Amino acid sequence: MQTLWQDLRYGARMLLKNPGFTAVAVVTLALGIGANTAIFSVVNAVLLRPLPYPQPERLMVIGRTYTGSDVYPASEPKFLFWRDHNQSFEAMAAVQGIGSGLNLSGEAEPEYVTGIQVSADFFRVLGVSPALGRGFTKEEDSPQGERVVILSDGLWRRRFGQDAGLIGKTVTLNSESYTVVGVLPPGFQFTAPFDVLVPLRLNPASRSEAHNFMVIGRLKPGVTEVQARAEMKLVGEKFRAAYPQAMAPNESVNLMGWQNNLVQEIRPLLLILLGAVSFVLLIACANVAHLQLARASARQKEMAIRLAVGAGGWRLARQLLTEGVLLALAGAAAGLLLAVWAVDALTALMPDGMLPLLGEISFDGRVLAFTLAAAVATGLIFSLAPALHAGRVDVNQSLKEGSTSGRLSPVRGRLRSVLVIAELAVSLVLLIGAALLVRTFANLRGIEPGFDPRHVLTFQVSLSGPSYDTTAKVSDFYRRVLERFRSLPGVEAVAVASTLPLEAQLNLPYSIGGSAEVTGAVQYRMISPDYFRVMKTAVRQGRAFEEGDTAGAESVIIVNEAFARQHFPNTTPLGQRMCVGCGFGDPAMRTIVGVVSDTKQFNLGAPSPPTVYVPVAQVPDALMLLLRQFTATNFVIRTAGEPLQLSGVVKQEMLKIDPALPLRNVRTMEQLLSHSLALEEFNMSLLGLFAGIGLLLVAIGTYGVVSYSVSQRTHEIAIRMALGAQRWDVLKLVLGQGMILAVIGVGIGLVAALMLTRLLSSLLFGVTPTDPMTFASVSLLLVAVALLACYIPARRATRVDPMVALRYE
Repeated sequence: MQTLWQDLRYGARMLLKNPGFTAVAVVTLALGIGANTAIFSVVNAVLLRPLPYPQPERLMVIGRTYTGSDVYPASEPKFLFWRDHNQSFEAMAAVQGIGSGLNLSGEAEPEYVTGIQVSADFFRVLGVSPALGRGFTKEEDSPQGERVVILSDGLWRRRFGQDAGLIGKTVTLNSESYTVVGVLPPGFQFTAPFDVLVPLRLNPASRSEAHNFMVIGRLKPGVTEVQARAEMKLVGEKFRAAYPQAMAPNESVNLMGWQNNLVQEIRPLLLILLGAVSFVLLIACANVAHLQLARASARQKEMAIRLAVGAGGWRLARQLLTEGVLLALAGAAAGLLLAVWAVDALTALMPDGMLPLLGEISFDGRVLAFTLAAAVATGLIFSLAPALHAGRVDVNQSLKEGSTSGRLSPVRGRLRSVLVIAELAVSLVLLIGAALLVRTFANLRGIEPGFDPRHVLTFQVSLSGPSYDTTAKVSDFYRRVLERFRSLPGVEAVAVASTLPLEAQLNLPYSIGGSAEVTGAVQYRMISPDYFRVMKTAVRQGRAFEEGDTAGAESVIIVNEAFARQHFPNTTPLGQRMCVGCGFGDPAMRTIVGVVSDTKQFNLGAPSPPTVYVPVAQVPDALMLLLRQFTATNFVIRTAGEPLQLSGVVKQEMLKIDPALPLRNVRTMEQLLSHSLALEEFNMSLLGLFAGIGLLLVAIGTYGVVSYSVSQRTHEIAIRMALGAQRWDVLKLVLGQGMILAVIGVGIGLVAALMLTRLLSSLLFGVTPTDPMTFASVSLLLVAVALLACYIPARRATRVDPMVALRYE
């Protein structure tokens, strides 16, 4: 320990004596270690940190499966059967989102709040309890149960001023009174942030085939996941025997760990980003290794003296390794500060909903341990080469009075060349990955969405409560609002829709030609007559809806081109008859009166799904109730000028019509379109940033190697020029050295990229992972950067004065 302390003190003095070298090395390492720490903190929060519940490894998600690995939502009858017939779970609960949200009204201004519906055992499954009050009872979780609600801690503090006496009092949600029975603990999390919890009010007699329930369960102590999965498959077969029509032939029951289920979609992306940022750290290590080798060359006489007075090679290596680790720790400290800023920036740039719950990204013990380990490993890696060569100094030659201690040995020169080649190869992989994502983003931006997003304002309201419990009441509300909005200056057209493009989806079963057998499920849209005019969606055949398409008129429907291609490839769909919403309260046979162009729905890269459109006035009351539960009403307004300038006026007009209806998601359709590309833009920006840092470090490293080589070969260059070499000859000599390294590095990088870019397949659109144009253009870019990095010292070499150089030597 005494020797180690001596090495640390000496290493610190040496770093302070060379502030330029130390500053460059610390900044380089801070970039590499800081970026790694920032990305690892995200990986830690999402993939490594346990869920914030007692014994989270016992939490499972249970659902339907068709492939043996996926887990899909369940219907109400299936959940009740699974809950009552299993022996593996201590408790099982169902959860369903309230897609349209809730309107909280009262003394203060009305507020839109998000919420979820849960069964009575929800808190028992999670192993937590409300901070105030209690959970739901089985009586409340029944069709005739009392209307009760549990508030989130955030809503309780924000809206009700932390009133502890609120328990037992009533609040108004959707114009109906709910009794507050509890308040959630601070920081309570589920799959997504929410404001209120209400009971599902399960119906034991239900035969609904709507699969909308996420089912979670807590395993009994001692029961393994494998055992529970085997039993649930048997329970699924018992359900099939009892209700053979309610299960598909290839349907079964599956389960998986809840945390694995939450992160399975985001895990590949996070691991790719962690791998990419590790490449940046490798490039940073190579750059600092360049500096260390150059510094070691300048310290040859010091090492020779140490060897002469009895120090062994291991003693010198230990000193250099200690200095390297000390330098890396300084870089890690700076990198940790950089990571704090980077995490805030990452959080701000991340698309909404990208990361599933799992708490705020923070620097816990695991992240700090990772940073320390990265620093120590980095310090050892970039100090290894100088340390291995420390004991190979020629003592006699180095101690001669006229010796040049800074002369670069052939071995060290080759090692620095290898490091440059490695940097170039790693940087090429990063650049190609970033270029592929850039092309993906450009391809997606170039896709025609099927509507014109310019000059369109959109916002949502949630129609709920007794004031909007029938189609007639909803239609009357729409009529009054649309008339008022049409009269506003600058408004060209206005309409409503149950769902907008690139937003939430709603599938309903349908049948064609009067058949009683369900053909499949189709995207369902309820719209007002001017919807296609507002969105500028082309009517390809037939007509759009008209004001005469009311409840008493003939039941009509419009389909999109994808639906027409699927069902009527060789004939016109106009005049064909079909039923949509069969079993969901809409038995009417509808006549197809129009075909409209396809619009993107899931995302810009996915094919447009078959979609049908139904006029608002012809939606039956039962189906309208379903739409109100799962979707909000979307208003779309086409304006002559800037859409957002109307947002204030629109809010005022809506409050005049119904003061209890808050507006939400006020935005333009262009913003909605951009939001649909937010994840691709995030991926592109982050990988592009890493690639840019890597390219900068490679340019610096290449410049450093070639520049140092020029300084070491000044005597040789002077002799060449004295013997008649021209400046162009010297330029070719130096550039040739750098270009050989660049070509070798690019060649190795191309081979590595061919293997590694396949990992990006799921993130790409319109471009293959081995796209030749991308590989060629990025390779040329990297060669050009290397050429520029070599040209600066090469040009300096051409200015060597032979007389001065030879006299100096």
